[in-house]
Amino acid sequence: MKKRKLIAVFVALILCLSLLLQGCSLIALGSVMSDMGVLAPESIMDWDDLTEEQETEEQETEEVPTNGTEPDAEPESTEKPDVQEHDHIPYWEYERYEIAPMEELPFAEIVYERPDAQAIIDAFAGIEKMVKDGEETEDILDTFDAVYEDYTWFHTMSTYAYIRYTLDLNDSFYDAENTWCDEQSPLIAQAEENCYLTMGASPLREELEEEYFGEDFFDYYDENQIYSNDRVVELMQQDSALQNEYMALQNEMTITWEGEEQLVDELLSDPYLDYSSYLEIYRLYYEKYNPLCAEIYIQMIGVRQEIAAELGYESYAHFSYAHDYDRDYSPEQVAEYTDDIATELSDLYYTAIYADYSQEMDTDAVMENLETVAYRFGGEIATSYDYMEAYGLYDISQSPSKMPGSYVTYLYSYGMPYMYVSPTGDISDCLTAVHEFGHFVDNYVNCGYTSSIDCAEIFSQGLEYLSIDQMDLSVWDKRSLTDSKLGDAILTFLGQGCYAEFEQKVYEIPAEELTAEKINELFYECNEKFGMGMFGMEDILAPGWIDIQHFFIAPCYVISYCISNDVALQIYQNELENGSGLESYYALLERSANNTILALVEEAGMDSPFRAGRMAELADFFAEELE
Repeated sequence: MKKRKLIAVFVALILCLSLLLQGCSLIALGSVMSDMGVLAPESIMDWDDLTEEQETEEQETEEVPTNGTEPDAEPESTEKPDVQEHDHIPYWEYERYEIAPMEELPFAEIVYERPDAQAIIDAFAGIEKMVKDGEETEDILDTFDAVYEDYTWFHTMSTYAYIRYTLDLNDSFYDAENTWCDEQSPLIAQAEENCYLTMGASPLREELEEEYFGEDFFDYYDENQIYSNDRVVELMQQDSALQNEYMALQNEMTITWEGEEQLVDELLSDPYLDYSSYLEIYRLYYEKYNPLCAEIYIQMIGVRQEIAAELGYESYAHFSYAHDYDRDYSPEQVAEYTDDIATELSDLYYTAIYADYSQEMDTDAVMENLETVAYRFGGEIATSYDYMEAYGLYDISQSPSKMPGSYVTYLYSYGMPYMYVSPTGDISDCLTAVHEFGHFVDNYVNCGYTSSIDCAEIFSQGLEYLSIDQMDLSVWDKRSLTDSKLGDAILTFLGQGCYAEFEQKVYEIPAEELTAEKINELFYECNEKFGMGMFGMEDILAPGWIDIQHFFIAPCYVISYCISNDVALQIYQNELENGSGLESYYALLERSANNTILALVEEAGMDSPFRAGRMAELADFFAEELE
């Protein structure tokens, strides 16, 4: 145990890459739904992300890996053993503000069916014809309702295919179905956007808004015509294909070690591995995979820059901030913000590293602690936990074929969130599970309508800060885990701030200069700026960007970890000052649907993360808490 801890400290000092490698992604319908206005939440991650009838019967007998249990036909009690519960409403009595189109099912009973994408595309075209022919508004809207339900079903099946794919990267069926859904999504979104443009240009515009879509709904499409651009749709499909190439590389990475081809993960998990061997494994790993990932990433950058140019945006970051994330702050503000992070927090890097706490813990203990946290908080948090357990809406099993990392997604046709955790077997899994469960709570309570990832990440990170004291851990474990979490908060600012700056700058490199070597050089420079460089270790640190999945599958996402971390820390500071942390959490939760981060914090009476001097105040707070 001591030897493993020592190696962990050395590796943390050298690499500082694990935050996003084991980080979370909140996956919603995909960017193809981002133009649906009030009808559906915007994409949290793409990011866009079923077979024929004769295959459906075969799917019905498949067993889906899950640690959950199926609900009883008639729930009898919510009583839980030996925890100090607070009152909460049973999930079957809890009134959610939106009723899903389909009846809820245990996850294990969902049957995958490949939806008819072409039929949806044709149906949107049919609505366009009805509008142009001047048919009755009532008939148009009745037809739209039916098409929209099919559209939602497509994205539900797409999400389900993604879940099953990540549960087993060796499953060729769901690999193929996930790819197929990615290919169809931009085409369906194009048909949808064309339908809205036709509606908005028709004499029925005001009547359609008044009776169905809401005031000024079509204003967005007057100024933002994305999927109606054939070249943009083609480029988005290229980007999806490149993402799938990258994900395929993540499956069972190997190097030649001691004369044999061996899995990198298995080599690194050897508790008796010596330090020099650890470094050599990483060198061989990067030597093999850095050029492969760089080739994919360079193509991605070119594709994404062309998308932005086609749509008239100053840069891909400006496009992504507006289209993918609906942010109410700019890349220019972020550049100043990351400068502040580097200036104020870089001296705390080693303080944060040495605050890390490691202790073995199995997944049963992790889930027991999550249950305890949920019932001690009570309210909607406990109701959400009951619901998750009842319908088996999570997986926290250990498997070498699972995709690394963790996420929460939403099955819109059923109105059900789903939580995915790839555990490490360490006490830190408690915080990972709580983090993802915070997303689950938000999705359950707000029916998937927290469209801003900046807002969404508040509920994951905020619940982490509040949960440690509620866990059944020793006083030592609680104190150590709290320090570890505060250290993790510093590393979140430094790591994600570094990644955000790298991501903006890498897109500025001229195409003719964009090489693996140039990208590696830039990544190391950014690490140095944020206090995370290490002389003599450039060959390990510099190529480490290939492990940050968000660069490939969720571009421009990472800054949200910093922005939301600030607000989550305000929740924790309120808890320390007057015990009002949970009250602050719920106050934000009830305002988050269809909101943006700066508007949300203003409504809740909290500070903007961009307020002058805020980062210096946080530096003082961290120094005091970790002294």
